[in-house]
Amino acid sequence: MKTVFLGGIFWLLATTCFGQSLDMEHTKKLKEKIALACKLTDKDQIRRMQELHQTLFKKIHKMLETPTSYELVFENPDSTLSQDLFEFIRFEQLCCPWLRFQLTFSPGGGPVLLKMGDSVETKEMAYLVMELDKLPNKH
Repeated sequence: MKTVFLGGIFWLLATTCFGQSLDMEHTKKLKEKIALACKLTDKDQIRRMQELHQTLFKKIHKMLETPTSYELVFENPDSTLSQDLFEFIRFEQLCCPWLRFQLTFSPGGGPVLLKMGDSVETKEMAYLVMELDKLPNKH
């Protein structure tokens, strides 16, 4: 826990003190690491994963951020949401085997929550892989 905390502080200081060039280099290294880890190679699977990204991300009500993860909130789940989320997670686990997912279904048809990440590094990688900066309802 101390290591993660100190690592997070170091990363914050480094990005603040050394500016954007370090941030771009850090992002480049993370993208390379992600590309090496990705096991999703079938073109049909990649196309379907991209479709799921587009479909699911339109249904997100809001995004919550913690120090180690992102949580996507789907306020009004429709009849296809569960199946799409399970398929999305399955593809993402092929591409990003290091990424932890936690799916929560609220009682009574309430919100569905998808949590991604469990450390500062996996949170950063989830941000890049999922292109979370492009979400229109980022909160």
